[in-house]
Formats: sequence, structure tokens, C-alpha cells
Amino acid sequence: MYLKTPKRYTTKGSRRRLINLRWLWLYLLTPIVVVIGAGVWQNQAMLRKPIEDWLVAQAQAAADRVATLQAPTPTPTDSPANYLVVANAAYQRGAVDTAIENYSLAADGLPNDVALFYRLAHLMITNGQAQRGLEIAERAITADPYDPRGWAIKGMALDWLGESELAISFIIQAIKLDPENAEAYSFLAEAYADNGNGESAVEAAERALALDPANFNVQRNYAYVLAIRGDRDGAIQAYERALELEPSQAYLAFNLANLYFAEGDVDTGLDLLRGVIDRNPENASAYSLLSNALLIHAGEVGQAREAVERCTAIAPNNVSCLSTLGALQRAAGEFNLCARTLDRAIENGSTSALDYFYGGSCYIVIGDCTRARDILLAGMALASTLETQTDIRDALAQCQVIVTLVPSPTPLSYATGGDSLFTPTPEADAAVTGGESVEGG
Repeated sequence: MYLKTPKRYTTKGSRRRLINLRWLWLYLLTPIVVVIGAGVWQNQAMLRKPIEDWLVAQAQAAADRVATLQAPTPTPTDSPANYLVVANAAYQRGAVDTAIENYSLAADGLPNDVALFYRLAHLMITNGQAQRGLEIAERAITADPYDPRGWAIKGMALDWLGESELAISFIIQAIKLDPENAEAYSFLAEAYADNGNGESAVEAAERALALDPANFNVQRNYAYVLAIRGDRDGAIQAYERALELEPSQAYLAFNLANLYFAEGDVDTGLDLLRGVIDRNPENASAYSLLSNALLIHAGEVGQAREAVERCTAIAPNNVSCLSTLGALQRAAGEFNLCARTLDRAIENGSTSALDYFYGGSCYIVIGDCTRARDILLAGMALASTLETQTDIRDALAQCQVIVTLVPSPTPLSYATGGDSLFTPTPEADAAVTGGESVEGG
């Protein structure tokens, strides 16, 4: 037994090559390497910058990977879609404040959603926030200047801010962009009515009705035009149709209730307001209107007090409720409470001269003429009727402040007397109150 030697290693199997391949590769590659090296050496200044940039980029990428590995878990945030779900649900049940809050949050994440801006602006305008509504309307126009909804809702905001003539120009721009836009025609009808152009208001309202009679804005503004023109029966019918189309919109019920009160149908008006509260027990505006209606139209002081106290519990800074509550406290002889309540109304922006008069007179009764003078003098500047000015003047006289009423549009002049505090007596309190019945601030 033996091992067989491979043929290539035998004398017969081995052949010598004329050219050694290893040396051939050396001869071929060496000049190439030398040429490349020389080129790099001669152009090192030009090549250095991209190489350094590449090295820096690689180092930064490595640092970023390390930072990512060490970074804390990000806090999850709600998406605009989630805010919209909450807002839409609140809208349907009439929870206006919640709807506005969540639509606003959604709008921050959806800067080009004109439909969202339109609904948010409309909610703000119809719920005492017309200035904020105007700002949202301008965002709608910025998002898409060719969408008529932005121009239409801006016109509505301006009209509710008392700028009816300017409002008309914006609404007409919306109609130019979309001549079949029923809501734009309805806003135009409202603006014409506020601007004193009754014939044009009716024409625009009827055009809106022809385009879309199932739109609650169309029915509401048609009712508004009819009411201004004295057709209360027609206005009531149109308001009822609007409320059937959009029962979540409390302001429609408020408008309709006021018409029923004007017609002497107090029970129906009160039922409408209570219906709003049943739908949304947190609606402070409904409690405010209900308390005033109970006081003025039904003479139910106790129920009015209960409603207005519920209002201030829900919305502690609601000026309307604070005004009514302060007036009720004054009528009940609760002068300390009255003074504090009306102070809060004034601090929160009340522009009612009666709040200043009632608050000042309560401070007089509790012996604080210093505060009474400040409030009454501020109220004098707001008083728009001679009767209120006279009441404030007489109250100031109790604190040794002499006011001379001037029969001209110029500010009233006054001169201060002594600094002695007024000591309240029943007779003096009667002089301050003037024996008037209390109807709210």
C-alpha cells in the first residue's frame, strides 16, 4: 500500500511557465498605485475638505444614534382627530364651552381646515365671543382665500361686532366666489337688516331660502329679518324651524324665547330655556336668561335667585349672572353680599351703569364711602339715561360728592365735598335706592 503522489508534483506533471503571474500583477498594479498616490498628493488640498466633511458627518451620525438610545420616551400627545371627536360630541349635546375648547385645539393642528375654522368661528360669534370669532375667520381666509366660507363668516363676525356696513362687503365677496351659497345670503340678510336696509334684507333672506330651506342659519336669519320688520308670528315660525334643524344651538332657543316673552307667552318662553338646561345642565347663559325671565316676566324672585346662584356656581365670573345676583341681594337687604358680588361683576368687565349704581349704593349702606365714590363716579361715565345719571348723582351726594348734570354730550362735571363717611339709616337707604323695583343689572 502506498500514497499516490499528485501528478502536478511529479517530474512529469510539473511544467514551467514562461511568465510568473504573481510578478505580472506586481508590474501592472505598481504603476497604477504610484500614479494614484501622486495624484492624491498633488491634490491633497482639494481632497481634504470632502474627506473631513465625510468624517464629521459620520461622527455626528454616531452621536445622534447614541443620543437616541439615551433619550427619554416621548410624551404622547392627542392628535387633532381626537380633539375633533370630543368637540363634535360636545357640539351635539350643546356643551358650547367644551366644543369651543376642543375645536380650538384641533385647529392648531389643522391649519388649512376651512370647515373647522368656519364652525369654530360660528360657535364663538353666537356665544358672546365675536372678537375671537373674527380672528378665527381671518385664519380661514388665510388657509384658502378662494373658499367663500372664510369671507362669509368674517362678515357675520363683523356684523355681530356692530360693523354691519363693513360686513356687507365681505359677505358679497363670498357670494362672488360662490353665487349659490345659501348661508352667505342669509348672513347678508342679517347684515342688511342691522344696517337699516329692510328691502335688501328681505330679498337676501328669500334668496337664501330658495337655495337651501333646510339650513338652520337660513331659517334663523329669515326669522331675524321678519322680527325686525315686526312680523313676530312669521319670525316665531321660522325660529322654530331653525331650532328643529339644529336643536343643539342654544342661541336659537334664546332668540325664540325672547319672542314668546314679547308676545306675552311667558310659559312657553320659560319652557324653552329649561329645555336648554335639560340638554346641557352646565349652560351658564341659559341659567342667566332663565333667572332674568323669572324675575321680570314671572315675578318669581325665589326661583330667579336659585337659577342665578346655579349660574354663578357654574361660571363664577359670568357678568350677567353676577349683575342679577347683586341686584337680588340688594333688594333682599343683603348689602355686604351685594357689594362684593357687584364688585366681581365690575372687575370682570361689566359695562352696565346699573351695576355701578347698585354696587355703590350697597357700599354706602355698609359705611364705605371711599369705595362707593370710586364705583359711582365710574358708573356716571357709563350712564346713558338721565334717570340713571340722576340716581348716581343722588347716591354720590350721600358721600359728600356734588355732581352737576350738564345737558350736553360732554362728560359730566362734578366736585367733591368733605370726606366724612355716610352713616346708613333706613330713610337714607330709601333715598339711595329711590324706591325702585329690582330688574337685574
